[in-house]
Amino acid sequence: MARGTKKNYDAIIVGLGASGGILARELARAGMSVLGIDKGGAFGHADAWTKFDELVWESRAEHSPGMRSDPITWRPDADTDAVVAPWATGPIVNPFTVPPSTGLGGGSWHYAAWHYRQNAPDFRMRTEIVDRYGADALPEGSDIRDWPVGYAELEPFYDRVEHEIGVSGKAGNVGGELDGRGNLFESPRRAEFPFPPLRPSALYDTFKKAGGELGYHVYPTAAAIISRPSGNRQACTYCGFCRDYLCHVGAKSSTHVALIPDALRTGNLEIATGFRVQRVLRGPDGRASGVAGVDLGSGETAQVRAPMVILAAYSLENVRLLLASGVNANGQTGKNYYTHKIDWVGGLMPGETHSFMGPSAAGGALDDYNGLNRDWTGTGVVWGGPLLLFNGDLQPIEVAGMIPPGRHRHGPDFKKWLTEGYRRVFGVWASGVQFPMAANYLDLDPRMRDPWGEPALRMTHDWTGHELAWKRLIVPKLKEIVGRMGATEVWGLSMESAHITTHDHGGHVMGEDPRTSVVDPDQQTHEVPGLYAVGGGSFPTVSGYNPTGTIQALAFRTAERIVATH
Repeated sequence: MARGTKKNYDAIIVGLGASGGILARELARAGMSVLGIDKGGAFGHADAWTKFDELVWESRAEHSPGMRSDPITWRPDADTDAVVAPWATGPIVNPFTVPPSTGLGGGSWHYAAWHYRQNAPDFRMRTEIVDRYGADALPEGSDIRDWPVGYAELEPFYDRVEHEIGVSGKAGNVGGELDGRGNLFESPRRAEFPFPPLRPSALYDTFKKAGGELGYHVYPTAAAIISRPSGNRQACTYCGFCRDYLCHVGAKSSTHVALIPDALRTGNLEIATGFRVQRVLRGPDGRASGVAGVDLGSGETAQVRAPMVILAAYSLENVRLLLASGVNANGQTGKNYYTHKIDWVGGLMPGETHSFMGPSAAGGALDDYNGLNRDWTGTGVVWGGPLLLFNGDLQPIEVAGMIPPGRHRHGPDFKKWLTEGYRRVFGVWASGVQFPMAANYLDLDPRMRDPWGEPALRMTHDWTGHELAWKRLIVPKLKEIVGRMGATEVWGLSMESAHITTHDHGGHVMGEDPRTSVVDPDQQTHEVPGLYAVGGGSFPTVSGYNPTGTIQALAFRTAERIVATH
């Protein structure tokens, strides 16, 4: 623990990422004494200028937890022996398939920065499915629930997120007034985005034209990247090193840039980096009373006290800490783990696509296959997801792994393809919904331990009939779009071997009933007063959208509730 750290605080926040940074700023501003703990370090401007190293940041994912320090084991079902996550080991690791980074800002400093709101029906998924298709349409073994909070309640917090951190985009529905320049399918918003859309990627117009010819409604995606200067932050420079990288000008709206400096200026936030929390402490009254862990520099163990502990360390780590702390009296901790099903189709254009320039979030998307925007009768699908253009943030090593099936991956032919193909490549991808299923869950591995002797997290997870039906339906649609755009070669890439997507949800699901949920609608655990678990782990279900916007809206809501009762 950092020298000079006090022994007692009003609140301890474990993890200063997308949600932890919000809570730190809000609680510190309210006058609470806050200790923010992160097992990673703090990034400075000099670190950002080293980001132009694809091997370190994107290929080796050295900013993300590795399987040596943070082992996760996986098995497809309860009858199979678990092994160390095979997709997350070795010299080349995709940051998309390991937990988000440690360090201030967490995943919010290296995410691609697509920034979505869920739509109103996404919060009442069970009711919507049953009303549309009947109860028999709910997949066998699923635990699809309506949320205890809805879009109308979260809309002010979505608006606050967009203005507080800086989100660029074009609204398609302000107060019920539709605007075809934005997403016509979105639920009503109270205001336009605070920043105009990013400069569109090189193929946006081609994607929009092809989509229009196929009857789709393409719109520019919202991005947590500012499109014009604001304060001491510069606008996006379209450098092409965005997804998986620090932003060297502060345009990406990471909490370590947008919010944590505000919290530090109050004098009420102290930050301890390089400290690994191992368990939550409880007092004689059963309330949270602090945390215990190990200083990664000195190896010394330490305890810090506070009557409030907020776990904001990503869904997987939150679940591990809850289980390691014995917070599972109702048997619900770790249940209902699920993630997004990603399907990707690549293409080669006759001319250059400039996919090495600009952020991927500057591409377009279409929602014609999202949610219940289609009639899914007879398809095996009951809830869809968005389709997005991937035209930016593609560096050479990553593209080398995207080579079409059947081509040589070495020698002169490979060099020729990479030399010519790299300048002409792009992709279109779909984000599919997975439902919480009884067969997919998280628990502690009975054999595997981390270097400090703590049990590893074990993941029991596999893809189900709904996701596979989605793939069968949507991949031909993706290929049709890519072909209509004029691609001379079209191919698909499978991502089914990875069971983490950094869009991981469930494990400490929110609900009103303490018997069937882990946290209440304020994200405070039912079992331990004063202990909160925030983030995607609280989601009862999820739409096909990237979850960060909703995670952050919930964080602002939780902070407001804490401040009001403190």
